[in-house]
Amino acid sequence: MAAARARECPSDRASGCSMTIARSLVIASCLFALVIGVSSAQVPSDRWFSAGPISGARAHPGDAVRVWMSERLPTYGLVDGVDALRLEREESLPGGTTRVLIQQLWHGLPVAGADARAILGADGRITSILSGFERDLDAPLEPRVTPERAGALAAGASSRAAGILLDGATLAGATLAVARRADRDHLVWRVVHGLADGQRVRSLVDAVTGQVLEVDAGVHAVGNVYPTDPRQPFEERELTELQPGPPLSAPGFFIQDFSSPPALPVAPGDFRFQPGDPSFDQVNVFWHVEHYLRQFMQPLGYPGPAESLTVRMDYPMDPWVALTNYPYVMLGQPIAGFCKDVSLSHDVIYHEMGHTVIYGYGIQPGGPNQEASALHEGLADYFTAAFTGDPAIGEWLYITYPMGATRVDQPAPPWDYAHYNDVGFAGGPRGSSWGNGMILSSMLWDLRQQIGASADSLALEALVYQPTLPTWSQYADGLYLADRDHHGGRFLPVIAAMLGRRMIHGTVSAQIAGPSALEPAEPGQFHALPCCSGVPGRYHWRARGWCRGMPCEPWRDLGDDDSVSVSFTGDSQIELSVVSSLGDVDTARSFVSVGRPFLLLEGPTRVPKNATGTWNLRIAASAPLLITMYRQWFAPGGFLEPLGQRTTVSFPVTAPVRVSAKLIDGRGRSATAQLDVEPFTDKPPAESTRPVRLTQRVDGSGRAETFVEVIQATTLRISVYDLHGRERVKLLDDAQPRGARMIRWDTHVLEQGIYFVRAVTAAGQTADLRFLVLR
Repeated sequence: MAAARARECPSDRASGCSMTIARSLVIASCLFALVIGVSSAQVPSDRWFSAGPISGARAHPGDAVRVWMSERLPTYGLVDGVDALRLEREESLPGGTTRVLIQQLWHGLPVAGADARAILGADGRITSILSGFERDLDAPLEPRVTPERAGALAAGASSRAAGILLDGATLAGATLAVARRADRDHLVWRVVHGLADGQRVRSLVDAVTGQVLEVDAGVHAVGNVYPTDPRQPFEERELTELQPGPPLSAPGFFIQDFSSPPALPVAPGDFRFQPGDPSFDQVNVFWHVEHYLRQFMQPLGYPGPAESLTVRMDYPMDPWVALTNYPYVMLGQPIAGFCKDVSLSHDVIYHEMGHTVIYGYGIQPGGPNQEASALHEGLADYFTAAFTGDPAIGEWLYITYPMGATRVDQPAPPWDYAHYNDVGFAGGPRGSSWGNGMILSSMLWDLRQQIGASADSLALEALVYQPTLPTWSQYADGLYLADRDHHGGRFLPVIAAMLGRRMIHGTVSAQIAGPSALEPAEPGQFHALPCCSGVPGRYHWRARGWCRGMPCEPWRDLGDDDSVSVSFTGDSQIELSVVSSLGDVDTARSFVSVGRPFLLLEGPTRVPKNATGTWNLRIAASAPLLITMYRQWFAPGGFLEPLGQRTTVSFPVTAPVRVSAKLIDGRGRSATAQLDVEPFTDKPPAESTRPVRLTQRVDGSGRAETFVEVIQATTLRISVYDLHGRERVKLLDDAQPRGARMIRWDTHVLEQGIYFVRAVTAAGQTADLRFLVLR
């Protein structure tokens, strides 16, 4: 953010950084950054969940979801025996549904920010899962830094970063965990410091190097009130939920003034103070907090703060305007030449209360590309603009930003996801969470222009489905789920259009689960793995034949369900295309090997003595393959000599020798081939006197190759006959020059049984070959 005071980046417990800005006249770099990686392991769609209620869901919903997900670890990219899941939290929702938070463990250690949020219906069916599990973690397992040393390092780093926040702090605890960062995976101490006033400051310290990775400096916030702000006259308003006795309090929050005693009524029930009186500020802050929570959030279905909020006024924290460490909201003092009285800026108070609402759903800042941080900022801005009807946030408070610090009515483009980390406005510099947040808030503002206040409900309801560190794709899916579950799905076309306008996409991934090898005509079951974070997908399957390393057939359609049963006669490729309800598309393909492995050893059977011969393998088999070639000299004491895992061998032939090969395919099936080779010293033997010579091989998919060799030119007729002498297939009827040729044909035109290939020359000379067809 440019100009007089820069906002601070959010940390693990600090989402908002909301309206705090640095004094420098240039864009200041963020003081703190906490990046907890999240990966969107794919999660089951509605159709995948439609099988029925999960076992034990009604009696113990949280444990039932954990067991159900634990039985499907590979679906989420996790490895049984390495990764595990535990129940972190279970919440009852209206209508008998349950919201469950599942934590990932790696080698028994919690993975920071890696969890999944599941919604379990009243009937025991899982209706959505959004996951942020980490795949393929690779962190040390033995700490070298003691927890006491980690606490001291974190305290020093926190004191430098957060100033007075750690005055008088004591180490409250340190636990081992695993955290994924951009550079690598870390074994970390999660350090917690307790302050005298009850606050908790959390930090991450590398348990091997002692590097302080993250410092929890809290959420930056602002507040206090006239009905709007001091541009309008103050008004007398009812304090509807004020509880007896100082300080000013209501169910869910209370006000604490750090420079003045708690406001006391001038008469029983009379808190009508004049502007300029410190008690006036306390009453205004109370009214705005209560007004936002009860008059805006509560009608949308918000149940109230998950923890009692402490709203602190006139809190000394220069150089910041405000600071919140959930559930504490600290409102700072005016800064000469930069900002006016924070407590009198209604939209900034609402913005910061928006962060407390988001935190109440268990959503933290951070994540890949800091998307969860920008989501915090964008939603807080949007809720403020929706409540006030004003798209500008903070225009009264900041002297240096008369047009507001952020806005939710930015044009698209460039305020779209394609320009993520490249947009900003006044208090939101390029690449900051506030600048990026305006992309999301502008999308929601677009939606509100189309469907009215229903957009407010959708924006809030979508939070229920989110993991701790959601991506924007997961939030887009959450909007769909909120529309499906609470609005009858009637807004989906508009939601998809507004998301597309800002280039925000839902999660979609085409992944195929099924066999990689089949026997000919054996049915194979292929399933679409979870595609769209609980959003139903539209599926389409295709397949085509595969010949010798390349496609040999056009695609043929198989169906449009989330699973398909199909059989093949030869090697094939199967394709799955997925389109989510939000219009996002992905495609996956899988190769299917059909039939037993085929192995052919080619090379000479006679070689001049002491000359070098070369022998090659031709292979058709499912991977992974294990191939070994051998030789055995026909001499006393000759033994089977391995020549290595090769497909070609060459060596001088000094005596009779047998060249052989063995193949084991990916399904454990084997095939062998061999050639006996003789050396000669005078000359090759005379040519065979047989007029026609036939050989043939049939591979595992039923394709035949018939080799024909004639010693002189002739008209040649070659046909396939059954045991009754009936001609079944005509292979050749034409003039044939001297020499050899190969005829390729498909045995699938024949039934299972014994057959003969017969060749007849013009002079009536014949050659026969018997073969067997199996299915």
